[in-house]
Amino acid sequence: MSRDVKVPFYNHAAEYRSIKPDINRVITRVLESGSYQKGKEVKAFEEESAEYLGVKHAIATGSCYDAMFRALLALGVGYGDEVITVANTDIAGTAAISHTGASIVWVDVDERTYNIDPTKIEERVTPRTKGIIVVHMYGHSADMDPIMDVARRHGLCVIEDAALALGGRYKGKRVGTIADVGCFSYAPSKILAGYGDGGMAVTDDSKIAEKIRKLFIYEESESRYIFVDDQRIHSGYQFSTEGYHERMVELTAAFLRVKLKRINEWITRRREIAMTYSKLLANLDVVLPIESEVVEHVYRNYTIRVKNRDEVRYRLAKRGVETGMHYVPPLHLQPVYQHLGYHEGALPVTESVGAELFTLPIYPQLSQEQIEWVALALKEVIHEVNGS
Repeated sequence: MSRDVKVPFYNHAAEYRSIKPDINRVITRVLESGSYQKGKEVKAFEEESAEYLGVKHAIATGSCYDAMFRALLALGVGYGDEVITVANTDIAGTAAISHTGASIVWVDVDERTYNIDPTKIEERVTPRTKGIIVVHMYGHSADMDPIMDVARRHGLCVIEDAALALGGRYKGKRVGTIADVGCFSYAPSKILAGYGDGGMAVTDDSKIAEKIRKLFIYEESESRYIFVDDQRIHSGYQFSTEGYHERMVELTAAFLRVKLKRINEWITRRREIAMTYSKLLANLDVVLPIESEVVEHVYRNYTIRVKNRDEVRYRLAKRGVETGMHYVPPLHLQPVYQHLGYHEGALPVTESVGAELFTLPIYPQLSQEQIEWVALALKEVIHEVNGS
């Protein structure tokens, strides 16, 4: 195998080239339509997403943060409340909690799936607890049944942060459709990736869906009309809600409609790559990802854990293999949240996992040669670092 193989961590341009004619066609379609916001594309993408996920309502948003923030407000979360979540995630989720005026309460994670540990939730519930944000880490669903059981016993709302797990399943059901609201991201690094930000909130509850939509100021304004000589004439707008200026634009929705048609094919390819990695790395001194028997993992990330992680990543980079680190250091140890009083040792599993975990390149456009080179390079590096 040539040692000149380069493996970028992401390759957005390769994905574009694989669907270039269709993407270019929708660019022309949208630009020639003259309708760049509040048009047909966003509505069609919402309908197609709802059908794919099997939910009644899908509301396109400007980002996953926007979807979570509006979902929290729609579920009645506000000042004085507490929301339970995990610290090994993107700051968007905790920012959404803080921005409602509620307090963040972190719990530890399961050592093998990196998802919230259901057995740790109930001990953190107080009279102020209003809800739980469950993050489906790296494409593997959290264990939703015991989480929902805790929520029901205590009257808590539940939001699924499914930004990393679009298309995944838990006991046959799509992630993001199990709790009160599911939230998705279409940032360029995601499984269904736009060419900029974008998000979605989904629910089967019509009242919650209506509240989420009403929090978008420009969509929920009402036109006023007057009659002149029996003619109905538009006469301005009236607002019943002071919402937020976050929207998905027509061009983004059009791009995502093209890609949604390929999502199952791309997830299948991600799973194939993951299985190949796991086979090639089976006898190596690393902790490989697992897949619960009740979960369909979509492998937004292929996560491994090694000792001397930083040295391993440096040596892989020297061999042309780019790797990633996601959500480390964990949020409870970040300067922005020092005022919450957490300290090292507060979430021992989250911290120990975070010290060893990193991610290998995984996307549908990876070639077999690139996959094999990643595995071979990792084997060489592990033997070098371990002195064996």
